[in-house]
Amino acid sequence: MLYKIIPILLAALLSFTVNARADGSASDGSLKQIMQQLGKDYSSLNQAILIKDFESAAGAAHAIAYHDTPSLGQRIKIMAVLRTDMAEFKEADGRVHDLAIQVEKAAKAKDMPSLIKYQSEMFNACMACHTNHRSRVAGLLGD
Repeated sequence: MLYKIIPILLAALLSFTVNARADGSASDGSLKQIMQQLGKDYSSLNQAILIKDFESAAGAAHAIAYHDTPSLGQRIKIMAVLRTDMAEFKEADGRVHDLAIQVEKAAKAKDMPSLIKYQSEMFNACMACHTNHRSRVAGLLGD
């Protein structure tokens, strides 16, 4: 049975790094630190939207889309605890990534209705992932 799980875990591990920062760097930080930075970026995005600072909104959305990834050791732990739910976890991360890119595009176009639409969808995607996975992952990592 283990021989069936190993290729799945390796594929998930390799695909989990897709959303590394644009400069290719991966974070040596914990998942908790990365999520805290995402929270700061999301707060910056909200503030920028409120004051119609499209340039700052685009920058915050870009930072969300290309957030750092957890260390290899933590990714392995996440995969071990989520097991078959890892694909769903990765899909949720990809959804947030895609929506953050849409937010960035809308901000650059100064399209406030689209900006708010995609920002709201991104928030819902974040919360769905937290609802489905946070307790298991946070408990595992001691967050």
